[in-house]
Amino acid sequence: MKPPLGKIVQNIAREYFASSTCHGMAYIVHPKLSVVERVCWSLVVLLSLCACISAIVIGHQKWIEKPMIVSFSAKPIPVWKLPFPAITICPQSRIDVEKFNITEVYLRARANKTLSQDEWRKMRALSHVCSSVMRSKTDYYGSNGTAGGHKEANSSTPNSERVVEQLVRMSQSLDKLFQTCMWSFNFRPCEALWTRKVTENGVCYSFNMLSSEELYTADQAFREREVNPDVRKGGLHSLHASRLRSSGWTMENGYTLKEDLLAYPRRTASGGFKGGAIVLLKMHQQNREYICSGALQGYKVTLHPPDEFPRLSEYHIRIPPMQAVSLIVKPRLLTTQRNLHRFPYSKRQCYFSDERTLRFFRVYNEQNCEFECLTNFTLASCGCVTFAMPRDNTTRVCEAHEKRCYKRAVIRLMELDELSVDAGEEMCDCLPACTTIKYDVELSNDWLNLDAMLDAMIGGQNEMKGMEPMLLYVYFKDNKFLYIERVEYMNFNGELANFGGILALLSGMSLTSIAEILYYIIVRPFALWLKVQYSRAVRPVTPPEVQHTGDNSLHFVRPWIP
Repeated sequence: MKPPLGKIVQNIAREYFASSTCHGMAYIVHPKLSVVERVCWSLVVLLSLCACISAIVIGHQKWIEKPMIVSFSAKPIPVWKLPFPAITICPQSRIDVEKFNITEVYLRARANKTLSQDEWRKMRALSHVCSSVMRSKTDYYGSNGTAGGHKEANSSTPNSERVVEQLVRMSQSLDKLFQTCMWSFNFRPCEALWTRKVTENGVCYSFNMLSSEELYTADQAFREREVNPDVRKGGLHSLHASRLRSSGWTMENGYTLKEDLLAYPRRTASGGFKGGAIVLLKMHQQNREYICSGALQGYKVTLHPPDEFPRLSEYHIRIPPMQAVSLIVKPRLLTTQRNLHRFPYSKRQCYFSDERTLRFFRVYNEQNCEFECLTNFTLASCGCVTFAMPRDNTTRVCEAHEKRCYKRAVIRLMELDELSVDAGEEMCDCLPACTTIKYDVELSNDWLNLDAMLDAMIGGQNEMKGMEPMLLYVYFKDNKFLYIERVEYMNFNGELANFGGILALLSGMSLTSIAEILYYIIVRPFALWLKVQYSRAVRPVTPPEVQHTGDNSLHFVRPWIP
């Protein structure tokens, strides 16, 4: 007679409980224990298994949701593996008084006197970078488009006011602004170290920054021609700082093994004063004006990575004239392990270089992304972009009377971005790059008493009288720095060890115990079934022999099997 299925399962379960390596299970079916004791042991084993499963699920879920942690590196990194910070300097006095006397023109505009077409055009260009005190009675950058009796029709061309061209023409040249330049304690021509850049602050000068060709996409080539129209290819002009190209460096991969200390972007062999950049800037008192620059005089300075567009309207250090200023730099590097690439960026909270591309910038980083987002939002809100924003040749540059529109666009974007974050969706979705570097600065300054020094050295000769120099030192604080690294929170081996540890702690089980469970669920029933089938195959059923006895009764006799 074939035994019922329930009885078979019961026997297999009893056999498993009796021989299981899981602590406590043997007591559940122990024949010498009472029912109460067996029930108690059953509850203990059940609670232990529930706690074990819960701990494993929680640990695995934490690994899935937060696959990485941020920790300090085990070894410091030397400064020669990091790019020296790019330095951007913007003079507050944006205009060379010999080229355009803004004070005199502004006072004539205030008095409603006649301005020439050229003066009118320059004033409208300057209104993009000058303070609001430049507004005249007739509001010459307002929507009426009149000043001093002149009218200038709005043009439909993309860059009718030619703001960049006008600002470059009126700005102080590099030769007039820079007196002496040094790098790694070696004198260098200033035009070989510093190049003109146009930012939201107007015409500035940058050191160790990627060229426009490497920073912007191909359709931005016309911007370099606007900013540096006097720089040509070939000849001595090829030594100009704007012609320098990166020798293979990227923020994510760093310098290649083939690059030496002369690679670009520049890097220094050591920290300290002799391994940094020194520049002496000069400005004559006659170039001081308070109409455009306002009450604050001197310079705006910012330090940023070489592949990042400088936004001095957001982040800068103010340095007054007649001072010697030391910017002591401590880099803050954040890297990401390559094996985190397999996780989605939403969990990693950063982009690798091959995960996100920008429309106008070749290099992705948070700053470039936010600036491009602002550009797109300004274009959508005002139908134009500012002169400093990236654009193609067909995009219209905002004119002076549209200044209020693009100023409001900045504030509106900030409000929408805050609301989108509260809603769980970012407006620009500008996560940081997975490898970023920031430069923390300690500032030290002292006054330059130039007049007393000249009186002592050259006996009161007044050739330098009226000059207001500014001496700037920028150098690393130390030779090595600890950096921060995103690393995987737990790899497969760690997950396996965590799984095994919880099993052993809460139930005394191991991976062999799991194999044991699978054996009794799958292998053992299958083996018993095969045994039955084999027995039926080798032992055919034969009719029993009948043996007659003396009492006329029949007895069944089984066949003898040798």
